[in-house]
Amino acid sequence: MGLASSDLRNYNYFSSLSDKALEELASKFSTLNFSAGSLITREGDEGDFFYFVKEGRLEILKKGRAGSDVYLSSIGSGLGFGEISLLTYAARSTSVRAVTDVILYALAKADFETMISGEAAFKNRLLQNVRDYTRHNRIKTLQPFELLEPEKIYVAIEKMIEKTYMPGEDMIVQGEKGDNYYIIKSGRVAVLKKKKGEPGNNKLVELGGGDAFGEEAIIRDDPRNATCRAMEETVVFVLNKKDFNQIVKSSFLENIFPEEIDLATYLDEYVVIDARIPAEYEEEHIYGAVNIPVEILREKCTEFDPSKKYITYCLNDSRGMVGAFLLKNRGFNAQCLRGGVSSWPGKLVTGKADPTELSSHYRSSQMVCDTENS
Repeated sequence: MGLASSDLRNYNYFSSLSDKALEELASKFSTLNFSAGSLITREGDEGDFFYFVKEGRLEILKKGRAGSDVYLSSIGSGLGFGEISLLTYAARSTSVRAVTDVILYALAKADFETMISGEAAFKNRLLQNVRDYTRHNRIKTLQPFELLEPEKIYVAIEKMIEKTYMPGEDMIVQGEKGDNYYIIKSGRVAVLKKKKGEPGNNKLVELGGGDAFGEEAIIRDDPRNATCRAMEETVVFVLNKKDFNQIVKSSFLENIFPEEIDLATYLDEYVVIDARIPAEYEEEHIYGAVNIPVEILREKCTEFDPSKKYITYCLNDSRGMVGAFLLKNRGFNAQCLRGGVSSWPGKLVTGKADPTELSSHYRSSQMVCDTENS
């Protein structure tokens, strides 16, 4: 049975179309059935159909920075997809996969173009959708938001402001109060740190598109411990401290209390990371912990095994919280040990890590930090 114009009218998506347009349009749609798991559209392919959903549920996916599919959102009955590539004449920007068995109505590209050429209100609505989806999808694939729930993405979009910095301009200055969290949309940022007794700044790392910075001072409620300077014209999304805590921090900071940990088997279950500087680690640390200061954890974690579980800690909580946030934000199963060394009821040791002290999770691996150069 074909699609009737009265059926089409029931969908808000087509509410702005005239009766005549609805009648003509209804005759153009074909009905397609897909089983759960089917790929309906593939990112990078040419757009050939506009779809809307009669029955079932689908998920929208986009390749993330690591090359894996990032879940953007899901859509169900009465919602459409596929119009972006038809309106922009660009390749598909996302993939769409059936979560359940689905029934779709499909409109061929030529018929779609005929429809929007005669219906200005409908075209304007679709163009607004393009703008909203494009921004959402772009933000969703930035590293800090890849694992954030779609609902929180939409809130973040409303809260963030976009700012541009010229080459040599400082976004963050060492020693100042930390009020904002930054995500690089485009450009490059140098992270610089001035050490006591040294005249200039030392470049710690260089950040690029999709990277985020500024969380440490906010989570620890401490002054900025480094300067972040634009190396070229750089565009960033800025989220203030209050919104960062409500939207991002709450999603990527998980705690674990000492009483929840089995002291007899914790080294078999967890990789324990001391996020302090080497001198503090050597003064006293949890038996079996590897020393990776939070300042370099951001880069070091690319070597970690995503199948493992991680616990981060410091003397109390602050750097341990930053470490857990950085790891969980990158997809690792990570928790902060509440109370840190101060609350640990198990064995504590001094000095550098003895290889026999380390668990099989990371013995003889590159995870052990070179404390002489940290």
